[in-house]
Amino acid sequence: MPFVDEEHRRAQDFEIPGDRCYWEYKLIMDKWRNSPRWTTVDAIAERLWPDDWKRAFALAFLVFFVLHVMKYERIKRIENGDI
Repeated sequence: MPFVDEEHRRAQDFEIPGDRCYWEYKLIMDKWRNSPRWTTVDAIAERLWPDDWKRAFALAFLVFFVLHVMKYERIKRIENGDI
């Protein structure tokens, strides 16, 4: 979880998973704010997926998932009830 309290934002302890996540999220958001475009997303994701085609597939899948799969899941939660 990147949304740590002010104490952890001022003095991160990288032994704590949330502090590591905060640090990574901050770096990502700094890059995004500087240049909010798809090439920035691609550059950020390159660390996770160095292969160009695998990264393109992964990013395309994420867009598909957010736009289509999550819509389906919201409908199913309404129809069948929440967990």
